[in-house]
Amino acid sequence: MYCEVFIKDFTRLGQIAAKQLEESPSFSSLGKAMLLSFEANPMFTLEMQNVAIKSILKEMLTRTALQRWIEQYRESIRVRDEVAGILMAGNIPLVGFHDFLSCLAAGCRAEVKLSSRDGFLLPALVEILCEINPFWKHRIQFVNSLSEGITKLIAAGSDQTVRSVGGNFRETPSLLRGTRSSFAILDGSESKEMLDKLCDDMFLYYGMGCRSVSTLIVPPEYNFEPLLNAAVRYEYLGSNPDFSASCRYSRAVLQMENLSFIDGKFFLLQKGAAFPPPLAVIGVREYNSLDDIYSFIKTNEEHIQAKVSALEIQGFIKPGDAQHPQLEDYADNINTLDFLMQNI
Repeated sequence: MYCEVFIKDFTRLGQIAAKQLEESPSFSSLGKAMLLSFEANPMFTLEMQNVAIKSILKEMLTRTALQRWIEQYRESIRVRDEVAGILMAGNIPLVGFHDFLSCLAAGCRAEVKLSSRDGFLLPALVEILCEINPFWKHRIQFVNSLSEGITKLIAAGSDQTVRSVGGNFRETPSLLRGTRSSFAILDGSESKEMLDKLCDDMFLYYGMGCRSVSTLIVPPEYNFEPLLNAAVRYEYLGSNPDFSASCRYSRAVLQMENLSFIDGKFFLLQKGAAFPPPLAVIGVREYNSLDDIYSFIKTNEEHIQAKVSALEIQGFIKPGDAQHPQLEDYADNINTLDFLMQNI
């Protein structure tokens, strides 16, 4: 019974949210939340909020997707009194939505500590959900700090934040997610369409998501000119003070240390940059064989989220798919539902 209510209500949430996105921002509760989000965090442009929300609606809030996702858990899911605490990051719009959805899918109550950088969107969606079914009012609580009453913890953010929070709940089963990033493999045969999609993977959300491609692995003498041309449509990112300042600072440091880089005007391509590199910098690594790629993966596996490739390689996704995860695309490759169900 609970599974059917969950699927029905969240499917309806997706439908209503989609309709509200079509309205003028000032006329709907979700639209007003988007305006407040942009006012509080200029990196949450209305365009990027739209992309993030539409991706969730398409990949997560349809009856087909929800049914497929929880089918294997159907016999064990029921309403529970256990409270899952969620500490949400705020690097991209609604970055913690999957964790939130997983807690409710498992039948748990959700105690949510929002990031100050993303404090409006999820409450707006929850408001719609509670209008669909008041049952959810008693299953979701937004808090200023997580309580000692939580029976499990999901925390995401910087490595330092996650370590600090984990230390406060040592005896609580915890799923802690620190800093991760993504990379892409290119071979020089990429079409303009493929490079356009890769730029979405690189520059959506200012490249601040764990699924954002921050490093390119390319053959020696790779021609970056087509990529630079494709990136022009994201040149407006340079008008953001924080992004622009990071780019200027990295450019000055590289020039001062006499290190080579390619200047993309609003971003830099730097060979040998750390993984992940600073904001507004795209790292570049070279490969001569697949062994070089697998060596990079082995060295950085604890910090890799998504692997993108223009080549057909098992376990890699295509350019353009990195920023649109499905319900089964678990962060850090750890099944959130399994974690919740095993610790009930």
